[in-house]
Amino acid sequence: MKKMKSMFRLFVTLMLLGGWALAASALHVVWTGNKAVIIPKNRIAVRETYVNAATWSADDVAAHPTLAKRLVDTGHTEVLAAAFKDVSATDLPAKIDEAIAHGPTTKPADVVADRLDKVVEKTQHAVDKVKTTIER
Repeated sequence: MKKMKSMFRLFVTLMLLGGWALAASALHVVWTGNKAVIIPKNRIAVRETYVNAATWSADDVAAHPTLAKRLVDTGHTEVLAAAFKDVSATDLPAKIDEAIAHGPTTKPADVVADRLDKVVEKTQHAVDKVKTTIER
């Protein structure tokens, strides 16, 4: 009986933790430097669940287009006001949209899939080279 009680407690604990993780993955928590702004995501994902936007620039806004669009859609453009100096509150949504359309100026880091594609290309080139050597 004691073992069953322990298993039930473990099951309930895991269900609670899983539920909290699922609930957290449905929200953006954006730290502004003074307060946290919590807004719902368009879809459930782990990406950009917590973001520190206190020191963002226009390039950072462009690098996070889904979050920036969501902030504009929910009326929380003041979160990104520090990234755009000397811009009025009425012009801020247009500046954010302009930064998103412009895109980031820095190249994103290679992801594993990109590196793998490069290795596959090099391997294919080496195989083709060996084939032509054998055919001669």
